[in-house]
Amino acid sequence: MQQLPTSAATADSKTARALAAIEAAKRDAAQDVAECLDLVADMVKTYRDPDVVFDRILAGLRRESLQALAAVNGLRLYYSSQQAVTEGTVRELVAFWPSFAILPHGQDPADSLAQLRAAITERDEEVRLAAEFQATVAPRAAR
Repeated sequence: MQQLPTSAATADSKTARALAAIEAAKRDAAQDVAECLDLVADMVKTYRDPDVVFDRILAGLRRESLQALAAVNGLRLYYSSQQAVTEGTVRELVAFWPSFAILPHGQDPADSLAQLRAAITERDEEVRLAAEFQATVAPRAAR
């Protein structure tokens, strides 16, 4: 993960608070949720830095959410090269409907997820407007 905090007292205090919160959350949790929380607690105990552990877990969940959202919308995700980012060729997610999207190399999964959601919203609006337009011209074409 990352380097441990410099102060052992601060680390122990943060770790103890995080572990207490995890235990409290487990009280009314379903068994599979409690098992997940046990794994998180194990990581917190191992690394003694709950902030780093939580950041890593959230990043992993965001990556998974990004993959799932792309799949549901029929997109395969590809990552650009570092050179494409450096040269400014790929600065943000670019969707090529209906098959794939290109993500900037090294982009934070939270940013990619937000950009994908925005691209989906934009595409849905374009589809709606196209259908609306077709509905207005179709009766004229039938005359």
